[in-house]
Amino acid sequence: MQNRFVRPLILSVIGIVLVAVLIVGTLFVANRYAVQPFAPKTDTSSTAGQAKTPQQTEAYFTNGLKSQASATDEWWGARSDHRLLAYAVFSCKKLSDVVLDAMPRQYFSALLLDLAPSGNHVFVAKEGEEALLATRDKDVKPLVLTGTDQDLLSLSDSIARARLSAADGANSNVPWVQRLGVTTLIISALATLFVTLQGKTRAVELSDEDKKTLDKSSIGVRFSYALWGPGSGFRWVAFLAIALSITGTSLTGLKQVYDPTRILTQNTRALLDLRQLHQEVILSVKCDAKESRAAVDSNKMTDWINAIRRIRATILPEYGAYANLDVGGSSQRFEPTSNQSRGAPAETQGQDQTAPAGPPTPPANK
Repeated sequence: MQNRFVRPLILSVIGIVLVAVLIVGTLFVANRYAVQPFAPKTDTSSTAGQAKTPQQTEAYFTNGLKSQASATDEWWGARSDHRLLAYAVFSCKKLSDVVLDAMPRQYFSALLLDLAPSGNHVFVAKEGEEALLATRDKDVKPLVLTGTDQDLLSLSDSIARARLSAADGANSNVPWVQRLGVTTLIISALATLFVTLQGKTRAVELSDEDKKTLDKSSIGVRFSYALWGPGSGFRWVAFLAIALSITGTSLTGLKQVYDPTRILTQNTRALLDLRQLHQEVILSVKCDAKESRAAVDSNKMTDWINAIRRIRATILPEYGAYANLDVGGSSQRFEPTSNQSRGAPAETQGQDQTAPAGPPTPPANK
């Protein structure tokens, strides 16, 4: 009676384990060969219906890219934010003879708007459109950028490229976080199940005569008895309880060597900080009407430079999941985030401070 109950239970649990292994294996193969079975389909009808020679410089640039980024890629958001700042800098020049959306190719590159998904700056036009751009921009005057203009553009471009790096480091570890999470959940649930069953089942003891008969049998008979003989249900439950408990403990210890959750959390936090910093830079740009250039508070610029240096130091590459890197800042130099916290150098501190009063001079002996 016991075997009739235990064997179907064991077979059903083994089936569940096989299905779980199949799911995890499918996810692994899909990530290994860049297959996304659940990815939403992109609408290509709008792309096919576009004109063959788009008039916007932005369209010339995106059409010339070798690989098109997906609709949810961070590259689109980073370039859109940088484009807002670049347009603000360009508007300060007051060039009334240049249309903003159809600015010359030289201006487009000078404003660092030619950021490719790879992080490189290159403007390669599509075949057949190179001649159109050359004809359109043949009489263009050079775009003169001041030092402040260049500083703002370089800062915004650095933030955009840091966003690409943080997003790439986070996205590459998402599949592994999902696999390890699902696997750990399944193993923990099965281990708890078999440990509970182990306490509910009882071992079947053989009589002395049966033991002697089994000992004299061949290896095949004894092996068959261990697998399917009387009391095999208890042995299977005990074996699976031990094996799954060891596997669960090993998965927990794996985080000491490889922890994709850590790098995912770290890079996601850095990405959110970079987005916020980018918006702050964009909204702080003003125009100097007298000099026709962009203007910004020098104190804010210093704070932004320190902020981007600090945030970029916390972005972990993909291999960072294998090492216990210092991302808490204990090995980094102290960088104040506010001008109010900036003091004099250590060797000059205390020079203007009033020296403490010494002990009173004792009265002279008469």
